[in-house]
Amino acid sequence: MTVAVRCRALLAAGLCALFLAAGIAPAFADSPFSGADVSVAQTLGDRELTIVLRQVTSVPGPLRVDVVTHAGTAAGQLRLAATPTGVTTQSALPAPGEPTAEAVVELGGTPGMYSTTLTMDRAGPWELTIGDGVRVARLPFIVSKQVTSPPERLVYGGFLVAGVLLPVSVLMAMRARRSVWALLPAGGMVAGIAVSVTAALLSASLPLPPQPGSQLDPSMDNVTDPYTLNQPLISDFSRPPVLLTVEGSPATAGQPGDLDLALIDAATGTPVDDLVVHDSALMHLLVIGPTGRLSHLHPIRTGPGRYQVHLASPEQGRHAVSAELARRGGGVQMVRVVAGFTVAPDQASGAAPPPPDVPLHLGAGDRTGSTVIEAVPVTIRTTTPLAGTPTTITAEVGDTADLQPWLGMVGHMIMAGPLPDSSDADTAVAVQNSPIWGHAHSMGSTATQGMSDMPGMSMPEMNGMTDTAAGRGVMLMPPVNGDSAPDETVAAYGPDVPFTYTFPIAGRYRLWIQVERHYTVLTVPVVIDVAAASGVHR
Repeated sequence: MTVAVRCRALLAAGLCALFLAAGIAPAFADSPFSGADVSVAQTLGDRELTIVLRQVTSVPGPLRVDVVTHAGTAAGQLRLAATPTGVTTQSALPAPGEPTAEAVVELGGTPGMYSTTLTMDRAGPWELTIGDGVRVARLPFIVSKQVTSPPERLVYGGFLVAGVLLPVSVLMAMRARRSVWALLPAGGMVAGIAVSVTAALLSASLPLPPQPGSQLDPSMDNVTDPYTLNQPLISDFSRPPVLLTVEGSPATAGQPGDLDLALIDAATGTPVDDLVVHDSALMHLLVIGPTGRLSHLHPIRTGPGRYQVHLASPEQGRHAVSAELARRGGGVQMVRVVAGFTVAPDQASGAAPPPPDVPLHLGAGDRTGSTVIEAVPVTIRTTTPLAGTPTTITAEVGDTADLQPWLGMVGHMIMAGPLPDSSDADTAVAVQNSPIWGHAHSMGSTATQGMSDMPGMSMPEMNGMTDTAAGRGVMLMPPVNGDSAPDETVAAYGPDVPFTYTFPIAGRYRLWIQVERHYTVLTVPVVIDVAAASGVHR
């Protein structure tokens, strides 16, 4: 009788554990941003485009491609083709290296979003080509696959074993002459539940394997099975710095021309072909002309380690060139072309060079300045600019919350300096020789009450998230749970766009603040004088 009671107690305990464990959600292998939408800015000829690759939820399945155009973009036709680049052993699929899906996007004369759909027949690395009839951009991307992690397999396997043994345990407890035999399936059921619960609890704390595309060079094998045991450790995939060189540049001022760029591995001298999307672009190219005009461009990838960008009307003289990029496993880098490039004057037309930009001048007692950029009123405010102390610079663009996110942010601020007082004569040379060249972001203003009390986050560390005018506009929040951040069709930010930056050296700095409004990127030039901290001399 005692044995039967124990069997029933064990069976009851197993049933309770099974029902309780059924409410535990297993952890999934994908990270929060795995498989989310990807935005890539591209300067394709005279068109400034944003290519949005929507998440592929199943394979085979559709890939929606959205093309966002900006003000001034000409109407026309873009031809898209998707080509798998990973080797596959599945003979039923077409061999990699040939396009398997093609489509046409008809761009209208109104800026906005234009879409098409391509069919993806496999997971793994792909290349999307975008042609306008003259140039072809090549974008590498990954089609992810929903993969079951080893802990998940244990969770499902344990529940399966417990589910199979449950009716066996009940039957043996009721029919067996010797109740002790019921202990065997009941014990197996409890063991299966214990394995499932343990795996479910531990899976949340286990690190993800190195992710193909962002950390590992992608292949069919590591995309379809990232948990394979032959993957390298995280400490094994760092990459050396990148060297940026100009191989060809526009020859004549005022005449459209292409700037050809080469990326070289600093350790091996081989072409660099492992850039990852950073702030919605493979490369952010910053070109400063002699008169101080900034061109923030996004070169198209034409081949391994080869990029090209079209300059519509370059100025004569020397241009400063810098690029911000992220290498797989190598982190974000900001590299310069040592000598920039030089454009010859247009002797034939004899046209005069464009007048220099007139920047707002702040510092030395002036903390506020106003200007008008393309019929939009802009006011710049700054806290006391001291070297070594966080300085908040706020741009008030218009008077309504109608700014659009551009490159994943509400605002961008590019700075160079310290510059000599005579830098207005040739800003490009002064910028090219400046010791500091930086790029800061703003996520927009919001009422951040209580955020400064968050553990480990001080107000300066929030970098643009501080509230200089509480409640004016909203802050661009990062995506969660695999969702994507708002794209450029959402005009609900601003008008205040704050930046927080610590100028390390006293002196005069040139700033360019950029925001997007009505599909037009506005660039606000600013000069700011940063004073030395008390007791510090230059």
